[in-house]
Amino acid sequence: MKTHSMPRFHKPAWLIVPAVITIVMLTIMARSLNSPTTQANAFSYPFRLDLPGNRDRLKQIQAELSFYKDRVQQAPTSGLNLSALAGTYWKMGKATGEVSWYLLAEKTAQRSLSSLPFDNAGAKLTLAKIAQAQHNFKQTNKITQQILTEQPGNEEAQAILVTSHLATGNLIEADRLVTQLVKSTPTLPTLTLQALVQDARGEASTSQTFEAAIAAEEPGEIGSSAFARVMYGRHYARQGKLQKAESLYQAALEILPNYPLALVQLASLKIRQGKYEAAEQAYNQIVAYSRQEATVFDHVILRGKARIKQLQGQAFTPLLQKAETLLRQETNTGHDATSLEQGSFGHRRELALLLLDRNQPQTNAEALKLMQAEVKVRQDAQTLSALAQAQFRADRHQAAHLSIQKAIATGIADPALFMQAAQIARRLDKPQQAQRYANRATQIDPSFDQQAQRAIGLEI
Repeated sequence: MKTHSMPRFHKPAWLIVPAVITIVMLTIMARSLNSPTTQANAFSYPFRLDLPGNRDRLKQIQAELSFYKDRVQQAPTSGLNLSALAGTYWKMGKATGEVSWYLLAEKTAQRSLSSLPFDNAGAKLTLAKIAQAQHNFKQTNKITQQILTEQPGNEEAQAILVTSHLATGNLIEADRLVTQLVKSTPTLPTLTLQALVQDARGEASTSQTFEAAIAAEEPGEIGSSAFARVMYGRHYARQGKLQKAESLYQAALEILPNYPLALVQLASLKIRQGKYEAAEQAYNQIVAYSRQEATVFDHVILRGKARIKQLQGQAFTPLLQKAETLLRQETNTGHDATSLEQGSFGHRRELALLLLDRNQPQTNAEALKLMQAEVKVRQDAQTLSALAQAQFRADRHQAAHLSIQKAIATGIADPALFMQAAQIARRLDKPQQAQRYANRATQIDPSFDQQAQRAIGLEI
């Protein structure tokens, strides 16, 4: 799931655009030369975290919840109050990953629209985010287009639309829209979004844009600041620059202790390094933080722990079975559900990958069916890679070759894709092509050795 709500965009472009490049470069230079964090972590948050609402984000959101609940109690049919409450429920869901908050956000936004069907962009934005979290991109685009018809300059709707295009592999349109968005509103969230689009296209400017995003951050943007660092860390991890990646993950955790997204990425890094105990600790930290509530990360944790067991030569199937049960509950209506109650979050691709991890004839066959359906919804590199893996397991090697070539054609610089392509080419008895793919993988990440491959499921 990499959808994340954006803070308010409020600065007029005519004040920002002429100076943004100068400000960004000066900020980067000042941090590198004068910041006391240079010795410890060059990516540390530059603002005080002991200010109210910074260190304990949940308390701040809980205070907002109490405020808007009181407002709704005083005026139960106020569409605006209900819209604000729905948005706050969404914030709580993003902060904790707990599914119950998303359900409350959806129900409250629907109540808001019933009370105020017109001029209610706030409620529609919440529903668009819910649809995106479900991977119901058709519904996401429909809602955001409605908002943009009413409010052509709504930056948050534009950002959601960019994220939707990014998730479905429509990178040309994502790039066009995000370029316009950054031109008018060059802020931490928009620059981070641009960096994600560039990363998906394999553009050399990705790191520079991430740096610009972090340099543009302002006090109080802790959620966006932590998210930007995690995504920047993931970018470095793909290149095998694990020390930089870990520094970014730790910087995110300095901002938001127990941040699930950072802990998941940190655990993946530790698995690659063979530090399985540290990976387990990261996963367990998420579980402890969730207070036994169901979260959108539960299946990720179970699959990660299963991978650790597998790499250690221990029984891993029971953990995969638990994850499978969760994912089946969340994909029982596919991507066409119009409500969280109908099918929760759409994780068809994740279920397929888990079934491929089990690597049984019946699970491989089901995974192929799931991915054949999924590719009709989105064709980003990760989805095409999963399809290729399912086709490969079904001995449809030529089809797998075509799918992985499509994934590579997106431009993403991911050594895993090229090593997967090499594996397929070898099976097709194309040794020279296989070697070219393998060389490209090690060119991106010179340390992409057997342990790195096994950590993500290759060569197991």
